Amino acid sequence: MSLLKKVLFVPPVLVGGLAVFVIGVAVVDRHNPYDISLDDVDVPTFVTSDIIFDQGNDFSTSLPFMGSAIIDVDGDGIDEVFLGGSQTTPDGLFKYVDGQLVAIEGLAGLKKGKTATFGSMVLDVDKNGTADLLVAREDGLWLHRNNNGVFTNEKLDAQMPADTTALSIAVADLNRDGAFDMFVAGYIRNDLVEGQNLFTDNYGGTSQLFINNGDDTFTNKTKESGLFYKHNSFQSAFIDMNRDGFEDLVVAHDTGHVVTWKNNGDMTFSRTSNPLSEEFGYPMGLGITDLGDDGYTDFFFSNVGTTAPDFMVRGTLTENDVSNWKWLLFKNNGDFDFKDIATESKIADFGFSWGGVFSDLNLDGKDDLIVSENYIGFPTHKFEALRLNGRLLLQKDNGEFVSAGDEAGVQNRFYSISPLTTDFNQDGRPDIVHANLNGNSKLFLSKAGKGNYLKVKLPNDVSSIASHVSVELANGKILRRPYVSGEGLCSDSSHDITFGLADSSVKSIIVSYIDGRIDNKVGIFTNETVSF
Repeated sequence: MSLLKKVLFVPPVLVGGLAVFVIGVAVVDRHNPYDISLDDVDVPTFVTSDIIFDQGNDFSTSLPFMGSAIIDVDGDGIDEVFLGGSQTTPDGLFKYVDGQLVAIEGLAGLKKGKTATFGSMVLDVDKNGTADLLVAREDGLWLHRNNNGVFTNEKLDAQMPADTTALSIAVADLNRDGAFDMFVAGYIRNDLVEGQNLFTDNYGGTSQLFINNGDDTFTNKTKESGLFYKHNSFQSAFIDMNRDGFEDLVVAHDTGHVVTWKNNGDMTFSRTSNPLSEEFGYPMGLGITDLGDDGYTDFFFSNVGTTAPDFMVRGTLTENDVSNWKWLLFKNNGDFDFKDIATESKIADFGFSWGGVFSDLNLDGKDDLIVSENYIGFPTHKFEALRLNGRLLLQKDNGEFVSAGDEAGVQNRFYSISPLTTDFNQDGRPDIVHANLNGNSKLFLSKAGKGNYLKVKLPNDVSSIASHVSVELANGKILRRPYVSGEGLCSDSSHDITFGLADSSVKSIIVSYIDGRIDNKVGIFTNETVSF
């Protein structure tokens, strides 16, 4: 996160100069550090509106996070939005009506007590065709089953350690019994936080692996699986990183590393090396895509970036410890061989960031990146004029990303924890929600533009986790994307996979499920949704 709970003494004669310096850095930090032209890029444009919902967490009594998710509550094909509340406010549920997201009266039955909602995950747990909601709260893990558009409220018997808050949830069917298992990222309870720059093991929360007994009760298998560690964690996801038919696990630690865990195929995991294994940073948000259409899943990780000077974020690191405050982009070359290509992709040198989500916003066949920014605990971010705008980065043909938030009309100078994407207005182009802490969230609704698309909808249950989808275009090009569940930070965007086709169409679709099943469809597909 970025600041010590420790007051730094500054001599009075330096206060004025330091203030001018900090303000100057904040303003510069908002600008684009890369000189890249938008001349050859189709810039999508958006219309902005408020989502009337003040989550109300001012960081005084709870950790500075909130859950958010895209979920089709009523099964009509148009998604709703779930936003997590604080200790003093209820959760929020919003329906798309005439270009706006408006509150659903009664929250479709969703209820919680005086506890903050930190992470949410959408999954059809009972495979009845409706989207259920898994939620991580201060008081534990909750399952809200969807019964024809009305939710039940069930606390799961899956206990986190007494000093640990459940922050986010990753799901998979690790033992192939058809029931969902959970890896729950754990963060130290807010009242036990000693500082936010402690780069030490054995401090923080303890994440947990819960294996489903087949009836949505759970057995804790954290130690037996080899996944036991004590360190604050933000976001995780189960992805088959080496395409061997087993769900591997990627985890973003606070004040530490990105950790890539290999699934050994026997319900145990082994820690593997990656570009941040020997360096220290603040990997927080997690974005997931296939940048090169090679069938291997690549990852974006947010970081504190250029916003804070080294002395403010270095914390307990020694002079011999190697730090990396830049944004990270791991290109997966297979067999757990990752290379950080953030610098060459022109995304490394932006400011403080939280969640990041990939989506093809202009339908040109290349996934773009939307990133949340601003931290409620950072001094300059107390003032709206000094906050960052969030980043909308469009991917070019050469793999570089170019900042286009101003041109697209996507600016969010609030405390965004994560972006979300789905297609509310059914024009084929992804729309964007910024889930904002302590203030109204924002809807960015896409305007009409050029480009064909194809949406692929897999069963929204645990059988689809870690699947891969490839489409062959009429022009011979092949696009590949992973099925993504739990992207961003404490959030879950639409699970429908949108392929931008530019001016082409699709002639075949192949789905490779994690259990070895292959499904395919052949025909001419364009500007439509194909369900499996």
